[in-house]
Amino acid sequence: MFKRIALLLLLAAGLPVALLAQSSAPKWMPDSVYYLLPRFGQGYVFLRGQMPAQGKMNICAVDNTLRFLDDNGTELSSGEEHILKVVIDTVSFLRYQDVFYRQYPVKADVGVALRRKVQIIRDKKEAAYGGTSQTSSTKQYNTLYADGVSYNLNDGKEYPFEITETIYIYKGDGVFPLTKKSLRKIFASRKADVDAWFQAGHAMPRTVEKTLEMLAQWAE
Repeated sequence: MFKRIALLLLLAAGLPVALLAQSSAPKWMPDSVYYLLPRFGQGYVFLRGQMPAQGKMNICAVDNTLRFLDDNGTELSSGEEHILKVVIDTVSFLRYQDVFYRQYPVKADVGVALRRKVQIIRDKKEAAYGGTSQTSSTKQYNTLYADGVSYNLNDGKEYPFEITETIYIYKGDGVFPLTKKSLRKIFASRKADVDAWFQAGHAMPRTVEKTLEMLAQWAE
C-alpha cells in the first residue's frame, strides 16, 4: 500500500520515478557512506511552484538522487530538477546546481552548506584505506567505493572510493565558496569587520563548527 501511495504522491508532484532493487547500497558499504544520512527518515520535498511531497526518504551520496523507501524496503529514485529543498527528520538539504548540500544555519537565510562527494578512484588497484588528507575546508577519506552506473555494486567485489567533504556558505537559495570575497558579498554591511577579522591574522576555518562561529559574529 505504501509503495502505491508513494508512487502516486511522487507522480502527482511531477517527479520522475525509477524503481530500484530491494536495497541499492552494496552490502560492503555502510549506509552512512552510501547515503547522506545513516538511515531513511520521514521527510518533505519542496518543489518549485508545486506542493511539497512527503514520504520516508534519504539522499544517495553516490549520484545525488533523492530516494524514497516503501514498506518492503524497495527504493524509489527521483532526480527531478525542480527540487529546491529536502527536510528529513530535523536535517535540511538545499539543492543547488544538481547537488544536495546539508544546511547548518546561523540565521534564517544564511549558514554553512556542507557538500559530501563520493568518487571512484579510477585505475588504482589499492587505496590507502583509512588515510586522510586536508586542504583548506576540504576533508578527504580513502576507503571502498563503486559507482552504480559503471559497476555492479553487489558483484562481490570491493572498489576503492573517495569521500570529499567541502564547506560552502549558503544565502537564500544560493551556494557560494568559502572565500573572503564571498564573505564580503554575503555580509555586505559588515565588509570592514570581515576585513578586520582576516587582518588580525585569522585563517579560514576548516571545520563546520569553526565556520559557524565565524559567520555568527557577522550575522544580524
